[in-house]
Order: sequence, then C-alpha cells, then structure tokens
Amino acid sequence: ILIVGTYVYTLVIASLEDIVAQLDVTSSLYKMKTDKVNTYAQIQCLPESLKGKIGAYNDQLWRSHLGVKGEKLLKYISPALKVELIQNMAMPYLEKAFFLKDCNADFVHYIMQCLELELYLSDDFLFHEGERGDALHILTSGSVDLLTSQGVKFKTVSYCTLGETSFFLFEPQICSAKAADSCEVFQLRMTTFLNGLDDYQLSSQFREYLAAQHSSLEEAKASIENTINNLSSSKMVKFFDANDDVVKVPKGVILPDSNFRVVWDISLFIGMLYLIMSIPLQISFAGIGIASFVVDLLVDIFFMMDVYFRLRKFAVVRNGYIVSRPNEFGKLYRDGVSFHLDLLRVFPASILAFAFFDVRNQYYGICRLFQFLRVLSFVKYLEGVTEILSTKTRFTVTTATLRLTQIFMVILILTHWFSCSFHFIGDQGAEFAETWIIVDEMQYESLGRRYLRSFYWSLYTITTIGYGSVPVISINERLFSMLAMAVGAVICDAGLTAVLASILQNKDKQAGTNNRRIQCTKLFMATNDVDERLQSKIVEYFAYEDDEMRNIDEADILNDLSSSLRSEVLSHFSFDSLRDCAYFDDITDGAIFSLVQKLEPYLAVTGEKLSVIGEPCYALYVFQKGSVRTKDATGSIANVAEGDIIGHVASLAASRKEGLPTHSLEITLISANFSKSKNGNPYVIVKNGRYRCRSLIKSTRNWMETIDMKVKVENADNIHKTELIVKEWRKRQNHVVVGFGEIVVMESSLGDVIVCPIHDDRGRKVGTIELRAKLCRLSASDATTSHEMTATALNFSHLYRLRVGEVDELRTYLELSRRSNVVERIPKHGEGIAMELDSAVDWELPIILNKES
Repeated sequence: ILIVGTYVYTLVIASLEDIVAQLDVTSSLYKMKTDKVNTYAQIQCLPESLKGKIGAYNDQLWRSHLGVKGEKLLKYISPALKVELIQNMAMPYLEKAFFLKDCNADFVHYIMQCLELELYLSDDFLFHEGERGDALHILTSGSVDLLTSQGVKFKTVSYCTLGETSFFLFEPQICSAKAADSCEVFQLRMTTFLNGLDDYQLSSQFREYLAAQHSSLEEAKASIENTINNLSSSKMVKFFDANDDVVKVPKGVILPDSNFRVVWDISLFIGMLYLIMSIPLQISFAGIGIASFVVDLLVDIFFMMDVYFRLRKFAVVRNGYIVSRPNEFGKLYRDGVSFHLDLLRVFPASILAFAFFDVRNQYYGICRLFQFLRVLSFVKYLEGVTEILSTKTRFTVTTATLRLTQIFMVILILTHWFSCSFHFIGDQGAEFAETWIIVDEMQYESLGRRYLRSFYWSLYTITTIGYGSVPVISINERLFSMLAMAVGAVICDAGLTAVLASILQNKDKQAGTNNRRIQCTKLFMATNDVDERLQSKIVEYFAYEDDEMRNIDEADILNDLSSSLRSEVLSHFSFDSLRDCAYFDDITDGAIFSLVQKLEPYLAVTGEKLSVIGEPCYALYVFQKGSVRTKDATGSIANVAEGDIIGHVASLAASRKEGLPTHSLEITLISANFSKSKNGNPYVIVKNGRYRCRSLIKSTRNWMETIDMKVKVENADNIHKTELIVKEWRKRQNHVVVGFGEIVVMESSLGDVIVCPIHDDRGRKVGTIELRAKLCRLSASDATTSHEMTATALNFSHLYRLRVGEVDELRTYLELSRRSNVVERIPKHGEGIAMELDSAVDWELPIILNKES
C-alpha cells in the first residue's frame, strides 16, 4: 500500500508541476522577451521616455496578441487561412485601392499573403512628411492624425488606406501620419508590390494603368496640399493643436519618477504587507489595543490620501507619455477598475465600530476585511517596487528573481494565514471539546507562543514536510489540515519546483549554448590550424558577447519592436548625426527618416578598420560607444566622438563644404572643476565646425591630455573660435551633457593657461576647465591633401551601419519622383529596390582573384 501510495503521489505531483508550468508558459515567454528588452535598454542607456514607450508597446502587445508581434502571429496560420483572415479584415480597403481594385484575383491573393500586421501606439508615427513612400498602410482599427511639416493637425482619419498617393505615384509623403490612439495597420511594402508585378507579369499593365488613371491620385494629392497650404495662415494655425513635445507640469502635480513618488510607492507596499499580516492576527487572536488602533487609523488615512493623490496629484504614464493634467489622469483613474476597488478598500468600517461601539474583539478584525482586499494588488505593488529598484539603483530585477520573490512571499503569507486560521479553529472549539490547543497544553501559554506553535504547524504542513508534532484533533482541524496540504502541494511541490526548474533550465540552456559555441569554434580553429592570435580574438569576442552584452542581439531586439519604435530608437542615436553631416545636406528631414530605417547595428571588434585611406567607401558608420581612433595621411591621430560619422564620402562632403584645414590646433587639458557632477566620469569634445575630437574619459580632476586637431582658419587675423562640449559618462545614463564653453585662440598666442568657464543650456555656470591652447599654421609636410582617414576600433565598439548604396538609391528615388511623367518614376526590375540579401554577407565588397586564377 505504501509503495502504491507513493507512486500515485509522485504521479500527481509530477502532473501538477506540468500543469503549473504549462499554464504560465506563454507568460514566461513574454517575460523572457521583456527581460531581454529591458537589459538592452539598460546596456544602451536609453532615455526613460523611450523605455516607457517600449514598455507600453510590449504591454499593449500582450493585451492584444499575448506578446506576439503581428508578423509572427500571422505565420502561425496556414497561408490559405491567413488570406481568409486578411480578406475578412482588409478586403474592403483593397477593393477601393488604386490599381488593386481592377487586378485579377490571383494577384490580390498574393498581396494579401504578403501584408504585414503592425501595432502602433498613440503618438507613434506611421510616416513623416518627406519620407519615402515605400509602404501602403491599411488602417483596420484606431484613428490616425494627419499633420503638416510644422506638426499642425489638419485631419483625423480611421478605417481607411493611408499613403496611397505617395505609394502609387512613387513620391515622398506629402504629410505626416501619427497615431491618435492605439491602432492596427496592415502594410504592403513597395518591394513586395514590384516583385509581385514581375512574378505575375503585370508590370506592363500597371504602367498602362498608371498612365491612364494617375489623375485620380493627383486630385487626391492636390486636395491634401490645398488643405496644408490653407493652414499656413497664422490665423488658422492657432485653431489647431500643434505638436508640443514639452511636458508642462501644473503646480502641485507629482511626476512618476520623483523621489516623493518613489517613497510613496514603497510605503504603499509596506502598508499593504501590514494589512494582510495584521488583519488575520486580529481575527484569530481577538485582541486590539489603543496603540494598534492608532496604527490602523494611520494606515487607513494613508490609503485614503492615496486615492485623493491619484485623483489630483499623481501624474501617470500612458503609452510612454506623461499625462500631467489633473483632470486627465484623474479621469483615467476614475474610469479604471482600481478606483472603485480602492473606494471599497478604504471604507472605515473598523474605525466606526471601534469609535462608536467600542468593538475590540475578533469582530474588529472582521470589519477590517474591507482593507484586507488590498491583497488583490499584491502583484501590482511588488512589481512597482521592483521597477523602482531597476530605475533608481544599479540592481536589475529579472523575471526569474521576481518569480522567486513572489512565490516565496506567497508561501510565507499563506503560512501566516493558515497559522492564524488554525489557531482560530482550535481556540473557538476549545470551549466545547478537545482541540489541538487543549491536547498540546497551549491554553495557558501567551498569544505569542500560541502563534509561534501554529505557525510552525502551518509551515511544515504547507511545505509538505509533515513532522506531525502538533496534534490535529477535531473534525474541523482535520478538514482544515487537508485543505492546507492540498494548497501546499500546489504551491510548494508543484509551483516552486516548476519555477526553479524553469529558471535552471533557461540558465543551463544559455550556458550550454555559449559553451557549445566556444568549444565548437575552438575545435574548428584547431583542426584548421588557425593562427593563435586570431583564435584569441575570437574567444575574446565570445566573452564580450556573453559578459558585456549578456547574449543580447541588438538586431533581434529592434526587429521585435514596431517599425515606429525601431525608427525612434535608431533616431535617438543617429538622426542628429545624419542631419548634421554635409553628405546629406541635399536631403530633407523626412528623407533622413527613410535612411534611419535602413541602419543596421554593427559591432566592430578590436583592431578592425572601418575605413582605410585609398580604399573604396561602401558604408558609413554612426559611432555610438566604444573607442575608435582616426589617422590621416600625415599621421595625425584623433579620438572619434560619439555621434560622429565614419566614412570617406562623409569626410569628402565636409571638406568640400568647409575646405581642407590650414592650421594645427593644440589643446592641452590640465584640470577641471564642476559643481554639478553626479559621480560621472567627464570628458571633453572639441568642436570646430563639423569636425569634432574627443578626449579620454577622466576619473580625476588632473586631466593632463593633449588634443591635436587640424582646423581651417578663414579670417585674415588668424583668430579661431573653438567650442568645448563637456559630457559625463554615467553608468545608467550614457553620455550626459554637463555644459558648453568657448575659447578664442590666435596664431600669435604663446600657449598661456586659459580658464574656460562652462555653462549649462540655461546659461548657468557649472564649472571651469584649465587648459592651454596653441594655433599654428600647417607646414607643407603636415598639410592635409586628402579628406580620407583610416579609422580603427581600439576595442569592441558599437556603431550603426548605413550602406552607401542605400543613400544612392534614395537619391535616385527622389530624383525620379520629380519627373512629370509618372510612368518614368517606376523603378526598373532590380533597380531602385532594396533587395533582401543576407545581412551577414557584404555583397558590395570587391572580389579579388589571385594571379594564378
């Protein structure tokens, strides 16, 4: 019997483990994904606003698709069912779309198979004015605001097709489109459309159709342009809401990231723990004094104040944006479920009972069951505290840590509740029959010893250890004991085991993958007699990926985001750099956004040459972080500053615009003193026109470093102004601007010590830099005759790569879009189309054959 019983128990527990694990598998996969995204955001030091938008996107994706991106979601379905689904959702719009409405069913069937589902949050841009019109947007839910180039809203649309004129006329977008609320959009890519025309032999038909019917598109375009032109009047603009990125906080409103809010949220969690622990004690042990009543009163007043603050004082974050107006965030709170639940949870039944009826026994605790409902927000409060730990400290709470914390706290709280209930059952039945309190001779012991004894019973019962040293006598006690054992089997034997097994499995899987990758590569290199120096570099690369990058693939993270968020993340690092580059002076801001979408994350290894003097330039690199050094033809060396663009075509455009340097500027940094340092490591960027050079990151006030730059001096007095930008490297905030300064250097200066004041963006003095500066005319041997430089990565460096072919393609597209004959704008087969090639292969590299071949 014992053997059979043990076998049955093992099967039950194993089944429970599997059930508990499977119930949470989707949530676990989603949490693992968000863990990677949060780790990426921490490594890249994204601003809090952008982190909030990414978090809001993932939350909305979880609510609508259980965390699966629309593109992957549609791949779960068979092609035939996918077409049927899209036909049900998007066919009414395709039937009205230009050319598609008159196409054969096979081509429309192909188009529906190729549509991509995308989710946009409020204030996400579907496209910008001037951006390349290479996608047709079918809006199936939500609404979108159409904006002018100045950000003025002139129309709100829903359930329609967007970008149709630009798509079929092969022109840049004539306005911007920004989501007014959360919306789902099916997108048709230009490459997909053109390839389909070739595959179904409809290219000639489309050209004839476009030549004959393009007037309808021109009329729709003219209508929008007339509306935009009418809005150019200042008298009309004031009647529309312009886009304003500045958050205006009313007086008295408390922002979510303020220190007061942090203390308040932690206090909420502590207050919740007090309630769910104290109320069972009050019911079970039936004792309440003045001191306990005062504490309860203060806690209840605190939670009442919380309701008021959420209505009038606490700004909230929605879809990554701060809602700071009291009437707006108050309405959001009132319309939610939590408001009505909070009103119920602050009902002062126990205070009224104590004050008017002098209730001090277990009925006082029963009256406090309204406050006990606070336990429903346990997970919410715990996640709030973990988020505070992640944002305010360097400690990152992973999903595994959070799950373990949750389940251990649940075990302790359940043990407390069951111990109080076990004591209550034994205490109530002791007047009529023998209970565990009588048999265990605890009736004369203090309440503290009774609680300790019942807690001991509850802990070994729930954890299924079952010492049995506390007797279970009455029927009620035995029934309650069986309930405790059943709960313990689910929570401890199944739940805790499943969580621990999942954590260990994930860690073992990642560790095993890393180890297998290293071992296989080492064996391959040893078998092929690879040079030891190269072997060492490859092993160092693996170590960097595992330790520093924590096995995070930036390309995968960006591809999991919506196209709007991906563009926003890339724009954060590269838009200003591309906009300031002379190579893109002829391109509009909207066209720059088209280039941003083509950027690819790139990790340069130590010693890698990103550009070489005399070699062709196939790609531009936007430097993000790491260490890259340039060297020109004369041997002059400079450190690349973050945000600088590396590539011969960029330096050629700058030299053509500003000319080749005429003087050598030598700046010797001596020391610095800043009043607003926040324990970061400062450094200086020396800026001369579009040329910049960076100092090393400093850890002390004694800097002692010399920066050599070649500059162009255009005035006859040989006087040169140089801008100094002081930044700090902070662990969790990346490069933070401290302030700006300016020095004036003459060719005749003797290099005397200069104290340069540094002011912040508000003009307030934040510190000084002590330095020497010397300006000398370049000799014939030092004069630079070429714009080209060799750029070498000194360690693992992060950049964003933009292929020069993408820029040429965009310029061709913009040039064709200006032709009056719309048919001539259509790219020829294989020309002007971004072909989908393997990103791991640089198809533009020249093929070099040896002499024998």
